[in-house]
Amino acid sequence: MAFRTTAILRQGLKLRPPFELALRSSCLQLVLARWGLETAALMGLRGEQTANDDDRKVRAVEAITTAMYESGLDDHATSAEKSMLDKPYRTWEYSDYAYGDHWEALGVLQWLLSRQHAVPTYYSSFDRARLFQNSGIMPADPSTIEKFVDSFMSSQIHQTFDKQQLQRAVDTSEAWLWRARAQVLLGLRDEISRADAKPSGDAQDSPLEAKLRAQNIPHSLRKMAADMPKTIPLAAQRAHEKGIIGEVEGGDFGIVVEMKEDNAVPTEQRRTATVPYSSLDPDHLDALRKIAESRFLAFAWALGKIDKWCPEKTAELVSINPMSALWTPSEN
Repeated sequence: MAFRTTAILRQGLKLRPPFELALRSSCLQLVLARWGLETAALMGLRGEQTANDDDRKVRAVEAITTAMYESGLDDHATSAEKSMLDKPYRTWEYSDYAYGDHWEALGVLQWLLSRQHAVPTYYSSFDRARLFQNSGIMPADPSTIEKFVDSFMSSQIHQTFDKQQLQRAVDTSEAWLWRARAQVLLGLRDEISRADAKPSGDAQDSPLEAKLRAQNIPHSLRKMAADMPKTIPLAAQRAHEKGIIGEVEGGDFGIVVEMKEDNAVPTEQRRTATVPYSSLDPDHLDALRKIAESRFLAFAWALGKIDKWCPEKTAELVSINPMSALWTPSEN
């Protein structure tokens, strides 16, 4: 019976056409190229650059914007993306810099386009330099954008992953997003408990609701907050049994961290340790949440679970599968 139930819940995953993925990937790459220039300026990394250096960056920004229009990407970019590219150099608003969270989404799209060999673990990031190299796109050259997209116009595109690998990637994305959201709920458990004890009133405008919305926590998960200390160990065990996570540590998702070593020790020789997800500091927890959200966004859009490229669209999306992979019956 469990097998039959799982079969019903495992409806086939259907990707958007490759050229659509390529267009979206190209839009991301263009804006992330601009993001790099703006972030360097914001962080004061100009050093002793001359006025000529600044003029060169202004020309680079203008060339990226021109490339968007000449390649036709303006028809496929979101209104927010076009707005960011249209702004003069060094006039971005604070909210624009959050676009840097989309690096992981770019990595997923490139994996779906078979330009990326694998999706890294959910406690490590894609190599950003390699992501730019993999596409062959030079952001200021519209012909390279056209060449990249045209390579996916054929219906005979070869994919380097099969249906089972795609399913596993989606299951893994769901599990790590669930764990990231669980951590947010764990931190807000007392606030949620107090809020639930009060009359509803203007709950939608409360500071608590603002925190939940800011971190894209579906309202349907909120009722699980009180039970999170018990639910997380259960979820970790199920994820491990299904092969979604590598290790369970301290009743939690295991995170492999690099031990502090002398700088003279080569990277490949440095020791590692596995620690519980919940033991990480707030900055690392936030970084893991952003990795999970960005990758989930890419999978959800690529599989047609959201109709537009918009992070807020995933705020009420609990899973891509009909039921989260963490809680579906085992097939054996």
